[in-house]
Amino acid sequence: MRRMVGNREPQRFMVGLMSLVALALAALSGPGSARAFTCSAAVDRTTVAVGGVVVLTVKAEGDVGWSAEFDLEAPSGVRLASGGTNQSMTMVNGRTQTSVSRTYYLTVVGDADFTIPPVLIVSGRDECRTEAIPIKVDAGSGGGVPPADSGNRVPRPGGPGTPASRKGPGGAIRSGSPGDDVFITLEADRNEAHVGQQIILTFRYWWRVRPWNNPGFTEPRTEGFWREDLGTERNFREVVQGLSYNVTQKRYALFPTRTGDLVIEPAVLTFQEDVFDRFFSSRQQQRGPRVLRTDSLVIRVSDLPGPVPEGFSGIVASRLDLEGTLDKEAAVQGEPIGLKVQLVSDGFLKGFPGLKVEGPPGSRIHDAAEHFETSIQDSRLLGKVVTEKVIVPSVADSLVIPPVEVVWFDTKAGAFRTAVAAFDPLPVEPGDDSIRGAESSGFLRSEIARLGEDLAFIHPVPRDLSTSGAAFTGGPLWWILLLAPLGLLGGWRLVLEKSARELRDPAGLRRRRALEKALGEVKAGAEESDPALAGAALARALCGYVADCLDLPSAAVDGKTVAAYARDHGHQAEGEALQEILAVCDAARFGGGKGAALSGLSEDLVRILRTLDAAGGKGKARRVPGAAGAALLILGGILCLFPGQGRVWAQPRPGSDPVRLLAEGNQAYTEGAVDRALDLYLQARDLGVDDPVLHYNLGNAFARSGQLGKAVASYLRAEKLAPGDGDIQANLAWVRRHIQDLELNEGELPLFIAQIAGMVRSLTADQWGTAVLVLVWILAALVGWSWYAGGVTDGLRRIMLVVLAVLALASAATGWRFYQDEVRALGVVTAAEASVRSGPAPTFPVLFEVHDGLTVNFEGEREGWVRVSLGGEWVGWLPAESVEAVDLR
Repeated sequence: MRRMVGNREPQRFMVGLMSLVALALAALSGPGSARAFTCSAAVDRTTVAVGGVVVLTVKAEGDVGWSAEFDLEAPSGVRLASGGTNQSMTMVNGRTQTSVSRTYYLTVVGDADFTIPPVLIVSGRDECRTEAIPIKVDAGSGGGVPPADSGNRVPRPGGPGTPASRKGPGGAIRSGSPGDDVFITLEADRNEAHVGQQIILTFRYWWRVRPWNNPGFTEPRTEGFWREDLGTERNFREVVQGLSYNVTQKRYALFPTRTGDLVIEPAVLTFQEDVFDRFFSSRQQQRGPRVLRTDSLVIRVSDLPGPVPEGFSGIVASRLDLEGTLDKEAAVQGEPIGLKVQLVSDGFLKGFPGLKVEGPPGSRIHDAAEHFETSIQDSRLLGKVVTEKVIVPSVADSLVIPPVEVVWFDTKAGAFRTAVAAFDPLPVEPGDDSIRGAESSGFLRSEIARLGEDLAFIHPVPRDLSTSGAAFTGGPLWWILLLAPLGLLGGWRLVLEKSARELRDPAGLRRRRALEKALGEVKAGAEESDPALAGAALARALCGYVADCLDLPSAAVDGKTVAAYARDHGHQAEGEALQEILAVCDAARFGGGKGAALSGLSEDLVRILRTLDAAGGKGKARRVPGAAGAALLILGGILCLFPGQGRVWAQPRPGSDPVRLLAEGNQAYTEGAVDRALDLYLQARDLGVDDPVLHYNLGNAFARSGQLGKAVASYLRAEKLAPGDGDIQANLAWVRRHIQDLELNEGELPLFIAQIAGMVRSLTADQWGTAVLVLVWILAALVGWSWYAGGVTDGLRRIMLVVLAVLALASAATGWRFYQDEVRALGVVTAAEASVRSGPAPTFPVLFEVHDGLTVNFEGEREGWVRVSLGGEWVGWLPAESVEAVDLR
């Protein structure tokens, strides 16, 4: 047993994820400054009666974003409702400050004092907490807060001038009543029901005078019911007690899930305070939200009457329609017949197990489709289940399809009923295949019958065999390549900032480039054959150099200026020499001097200029990096993404050749000498070969010899190295179908999850890790380019977001694959039968039995025993010799 528990920590991938986040932040925002803001919380009162409302206003001011998050937990004995959010922005001394405030309404339902906890406000990477606020509850006071009435606006329900019927016990605000400007109702179409019976719950908001603000609606809680919305809100007008009201109606379909008295809690409508209330109200008047609350409803739910008939579907409904149809009135032997069964009911069908359709004798039946949908009819929720089958008759005779039956409970009759969908006998005429006595599937007239199933054949010997080595993903080199873009981006940022500083100092940049420019002029003059042109070039070089160093125009420099510059830098003799050189150049230019007088001046001028440049302390000018330099820098980084994959080619030991051993093993396997092939394969593996071809062929040899556990272990090793090989997958599935503990194998995943898992498994951990590196370097290149270009365009931002999203998915796949391959320790039972005990000794009780070929998880080892797990509570200890680790390292 070489390895029982993974020795790597998957948490190390968090470092890589953090680096990716840093890159994303750098790309999207660039260098940022610290953000700061203040926060505060205030209430409109610190003492409140039971049923009263406390208005809490939370405000954040400063450098706070519009999308700041407010987090407030509701205190015990308080119903919390969120109000509106106000936002404003001011400009002070050139700085922009933002103010965001949010209002909360706390309705007191208990009689105990409570404390409003601190509110957490998060904006970007900054956060702020307000202070806690204690509130005293006056259980003996039932007075509501006086309303702020003005004009035709809606008075506060429960305030002065409100009918007594609108107040509940203790002065709690109620729902209002007909005749008021605004009131609400909550009604159920029945107060008694059976489990699973549909109940229609209707909420209506009645108003004659439109409020200034749109109210906030809190839906009633319906614990103990399955709830479905019956469409969207409906608006209409209705006359009540001679008054015309606008009505907003919302309906729900409820299905009780248990017996007993189930409570539908009140619906709440909250009207926020408006600006005119603030203007017309006095300073002493307390203000708060106007709240309308309906009464609770109690539904008595009873169980179905007994006895429950056998085969009861669980549907409790007032109507159920069951219909079955065939797409043909006559059929031909071997040709498909479409069958469709449709069930429509107002019962709860989401827990319905499905329609049971049985094929008639002398035929084969195949699944075609099955779907479920809901609709609204006559203000009730209807569910529809449709099952489609394909029946292929194999006998030329009358086809009698068994009827489909559904046992349900009729709430109108209060009794169990059976719905039946019957089919008329269908005549079947002989088909073409009946002459030969053959049998067809109904889809192919000339199909090929599969007579048997066997292992896929062994793979040929590759040119090179790889040996085991440390995984590349998660290794030191992988981490260096992953984090290298951060260092390169940091260096690139420094280069760009230095270039920017040079551009902001043109005089300094001119001084640093003076020598390079002068040497270029001297070289051009030395190559001139015309003395006048040569003298002019040397003069330009000398005067231009001094002009660049002093930040003067070239025309302002003469011989005295040149001599003074050299003298100021401690080189008086050189200054006089330069003055003479300039005089010779002027003579050649304007005085008709001979060209011989210029011979040797170029070398002297270069020597003196270098001496003065060194005395001035100026190094060689550096070029501002351009697009080509940026591309070369990124290209150099990307070229580093082709390291060795942690695997080396097998080198033959003296006297041994793994390639020859594998070839001889293949020959023996082909000739039927499985035992000899097995021995040769094992010799090659003992030489350190860790190649998918060897493990696959070795698995075939183990399977042929009846050692299913060792075959599974070999196939798992091959699958790890070559996850996309279809033969490996097929042979592994074939062996697992022949082991005894089928029920303990991993079950099938849902289709969508299985497709995602298959895509992740199609690449190895090293391949996924290399993909992550490529994406990180691409993202770093985009970030570096955005810095060089001076900003992020909309197109570049979209590309960066796409790369970042793909990078996140690839990182998740890499982490999962790394865990499966490097962290999770797998083993396979190789004993014909082994007892899993509760402890690492034969004296401990046996928990369960496992058999050859079962895959287990290793969770530890101790003195010749290993702790294995099958998932859940299936955990125990096995003797080490009865299992084999998949990882050979």
